[in-house]
Amino acid sequence: MMLGAGAAACVLAGQRPASAVLTNGGERLSRQHSPGPRLADLNPDRMWPVYRRYHLLIVGQRDDERSGVLTAAVVDLLSHHLPGSRPQLVSAADARRIGVLIATNQQDIAIMQAESAEALFLAKPPFADIHEAPLQIIVSFGSHVLVCRRDFMARHAFLLAQTLAGHGEALPAAATAPQGVVPAHRGAHAFFAGEEMPND
Repeated sequence: MMLGAGAAACVLAGQRPASAVLTNGGERLSRQHSPGPRLADLNPDRMWPVYRRYHLLIVGQRDDERSGVLTAAVVDLLSHHLPGSRPQLVSAADARRIGVLIATNQQDIAIMQAESAEALFLAKPPFADIHEAPLQIIVSFGSHVLVCRRDFMARHAFLLAQTLAGHGEALPAAATAPQGVVPAHRGAHAFFAGEEMPND
């Protein structure tokens, strides 16, 4: 199963896992997910829920070189500074696929162009059929943003924002507070506002 899971990290498919974990200073954090509607079943072998239970999967975009570079850098940084998250880079064909994955509870976190995130949030093309996508932003990289689902655990969003903003020199672009029409995730907002880490 370990070999199969490792290979699976190179191909994007799946649905939300039963739980996901992040750690801070050795503390193990978990959260529960509930199933949601889906536009397509991208998990034919049913193994992604198992794999995603123990890894933070960050979706990049194959047709956008900048997205790929940022996603790889974020995964590398988290591997060194938030190792308990066990980050893995996975790739989607394009922004449309990322929108579907986020909107249908199949993935939690992705890096996409800021204008694509805004279009997804506002249900504009190529996302005109995806209404009320539960999209929020953890950090901004200028032209790109690290997005997540609204139900992503606030404590985890805080840790990601804290780690990425605190080690911006290791990234192609500094991680800053979310900007634009897509709302900041409340965990990220707490970090950038200088508030304490949420407990949930």
